[in-house]
Amino acid sequence: MLSSLVRFLRPIRYRLHAYTYRRHPASPRLAQLQGAARGSPILIVGNGPSLNATPLDDFAHLPAIGMNKIDLLFPRVRWRPRLIVCVNDIVVMQHHAEFARSNIPVFLSWKSRRRMPRESASKVEYFLTLPTPVFSTDITRGVGFGATVTYTALQFAYFMEADPVILFGVDHNFAVAGTANEIARRKGADVNHFDPNYFRAGSLWGLPDLPGSEAVYVLARRAFEAAGRRVLDATVGGKLDVYPKISLDEAREIAHGA
Repeated sequence: MLSSLVRFLRPIRYRLHAYTYRRHPASPRLAQLQGAARGSPILIVGNGPSLNATPLDDFAHLPAIGMNKIDLLFPRVRWRPRLIVCVNDIVVMQHHAEFARSNIPVFLSWKSRRRMPRESASKVEYFLTLPTPVFSTDITRGVGFGATVTYTALQFAYFMEADPVILFGVDHNFAVAGTANEIARRKGADVNHFDPNYFRAGSLWGLPDLPGSEAVYVLARRAFEAAGRRVLDATVGGKLDVYPKISLDEAREIAHGA
């Protein structure tokens, strides 16, 4: 009953988000991303456990987009993303202090702004999340909603005109039992992310929707292909089969040819 009510109210909520977002001063940093990686490879770095076997420092010279709690990896690597994106309200609630003090630009969905404390809300950037999964080629007008933050990152990379996009840490493989998108309380160490404390025991998280993720990944692939650009998957041991797979050595060749 509650989930049905949430679905019913979603269009109303998104129209309200759009109204308030357009009355908010536009983020100059968002517009400045257009063409910022034109013709260059860019990394999209997920949060899967495969990151522990990924030599990100070999790719430190490339522009990159990190997601969610990627900063938990920073004590172990010199690699840093150019920006961080997040659309998940739960992650924002859990990680708002880290987002606020980040020296890397953090872009949050406008719908998550209420999860930031008032004194920190102006320390991050915002983008509008659209109520549909349409792939947006202009993120200043909105970003298509999907079952995974990686879909948001792909739209950012498209707007930045990167080619190719190389995925790391997008394992597309979770050890969970439950209904997709259900909010659950974590038990034990987190084996689904690169850090066992990514979602600490006792904390809340949203269960993944792998079919939903695959559906929007296909939309992204089509958009990149239509523009004559590529998305390549260099995730170590990744289970996603939407994008062409490449090895770490092949990724290095692309990176060093950039």
